[in-house]
This record gives sequence, structure tokens and C-alpha cells, in this order.
Amino acid sequence: MKDTLIVIPARYASTRLPGKMLEKIDGKSVMQWVWEACKKADSGEVIIATESPIIVEEAAKFGAKAVITSDKCQSGTDRVYEVAHKTEAKYIVNVQGDEPFVNPNTIKNVIEKLKNSEADIMTACMPTLDISSVSNPNHVKAVLNKDGRALYFSRSVIPYKRENTEESLKAPYYIHCGIYGFKREALEKFVSLPKSNLENLEKLEQLRALEAGMIIESILIEKLGPAIDTIEDLYKAKEFAKQNK
Repeated sequence: MKDTLIVIPARYASTRLPGKMLEKIDGKSVMQWVWEACKKADSGEVIIATESPIIVEEAAKFGAKAVITSDKCQSGTDRVYEVAHKTEAKYIVNVQGDEPFVNPNTIKNVIEKLKNSEADIMTACMPTLDISSVSNPNHVKAVLNKDGRALYFSRSVIPYKRENTEESLKAPYYIHCGIYGFKREALEKFVSLPKSNLENLEKLEQLRALEAGMIIESILIEKLGPAIDTIEDLYKAKEFAKQNK
């Protein structure tokens, strides 16, 4: 699809786990897992955006196209925009490079719904009742309305269940998946905005969009493997890969 571009921001100098994109899971780097999922989605050109020649060299080993972006880029979305604005793509998908188990169908469905929605940004969330996952601040939670529109994202446990009734115990939480589909004009608007107050507090850049009145909608997915934020996540990812071959 010539109107769609998929960009994988892959920062080598990660704060919590430097070089995590090159860590191996079942013989393949984290970055290769993500790239292969994007290619299987068969929904547009796939480009890796990075600040490091090391990432470019690794990408070349498995046939991926990677470009070095400016050191002025302060976030993954800035890297995505730097790549996208040189193309004519109407729809740009940011698939975060630390989500090795992202499903190709999730990518396809995000793009399809984005093209048929009034939303500025489309993402994905997984319903869960696993309180250990929900309590982890590295697992971002979303509050969605009945139509899938995002009301808020947080590292805290939201919504807070004040009473443990039969109904409340069955109400799921939503774990956010690291994928964003942007309409071109929405991406251009987003990167032009200054960092917002809530974004600075939670360290979640999607809150910048919500504070600016942009519409974020979410599709729901059934299963979400571990994202790689810490060394503990890497161990979990290796075990997940073994169990789900």
C-alpha cells in the first residue's frame, strides 16, 4: 500500500536497558522480531529509524532498511516524523521497537480502522484482569469509552475500583500496546506541539495529543506478549517465545 508507511523507532541508547534492540530472543534480535511482524502485515513500506550506526548494521544483516535520524529527535515519534515527512504517505504507523510479539494482524487492523475513522490516532489495547500486570508502571493502562475512544492513559492503576462488587471484579483493565497509527496531518500537528503537563508527569507522549484535543481510538486485541523495558522483561520475553513457538 503506497499510501501507508510503517516506521520502527529503534533507539540503541535506551535508558533502562541500553542495546535492548540487539538482545536475542530465540536466536533473533528484538528489532528483527518487530520488523518481521511489520513485514508480515504487508501493509506498506517498513523502515527502521535510529540514532545509531550499530542499529543500521544489525538491520542490514536481516535485510531491513534502516536510516539514521537527527540527534535533535527527542522521542520515537519525532524519529517517525523525520522519516515520514520525506514521503507522501497518508497514513503513518509507529510500531515501537521494543514490542517483539506485536501481531501482524494488529498492525493491519490499526491501519484499516484508522482509514475508516474520524480519529486522529489509532492504537491497540488488551483487556485483562491480571492485577500483577496492571500494577506494573511499565505497563501503560488506558481508559476507553464504549466506542473505544481513549479518555486517558496512565502508569497508575486506572480506573480505581472503589468497591469489589461482582460487577466491578469482572470489569477489565486495558493494557496499552506500543503501536500508533497517525493520519499524516495528525502526525504533523502532534510533533509541532510542545510537551504537555501531563506528558511530563507520566512520561507518556500520547497524553500530549489528548491534552491538545486530538482523538485517539483503540482496537482491542486478545493477547499481548512482553514488551522489553527492563532485563526482567527480556527474561520473560525469552520464556514467552519458548512457550508460544
